[in-house]
Amino acid sequence: MSAHNPPRGRVLIVDDQPEIRAGMQALLEAEGMDVTTHDSMITLPLILRQANPDLILLDLSFGTLSGESFFRMGRERMLKKTDAMVILFSGLPLGQLAAKAEELGADGVIPKSDDMMQIVARVKTLIKQHRYLRMARERMVFSDPTRTASAPPS
Repeated sequence: MSAHNPPRGRVLIVDDQPEIRAGMQALLEAEGMDVTTHDSMITLPLILRQANPDLILLDLSFGTLSGESFFRMGRERMLKKTDAMVILFSGLPLGQLAAKAEELGADGVIPKSDDMMQIVARVKTLIKQHRYLRMARERMVFSDPTRTASAPPS
């Protein structure tokens, strides 16, 4: 793809509220992103493989397995097939949400109370940052003379 036509961002919204999933999906798709929605933490690993997202908007409160439980089970185990950013997306006050993200090791937070267009802008910015970081990591691997192209970083 050319620099003028960057690849579409891929977002996975994991939330148990259908109106949140539908509203965010419509807004993000209107901005040219590929959006997958899901309403369960239990089958999240399967959905992750199918969606291959750049960014996951993860609600913290679910009836059965919460987003918090997801992290407590081990982020590496649940996300071993993806390098997607995990952004906590919750109705908690920003201070509580930020503290929870720090505790759990999330990549960031977006309060549900924010203006919807502000949320969309933040998602777009996070995807760009994530892609730049991914490209920088790939350059480091390929420019390190002690590694081969197929050797993973240690």
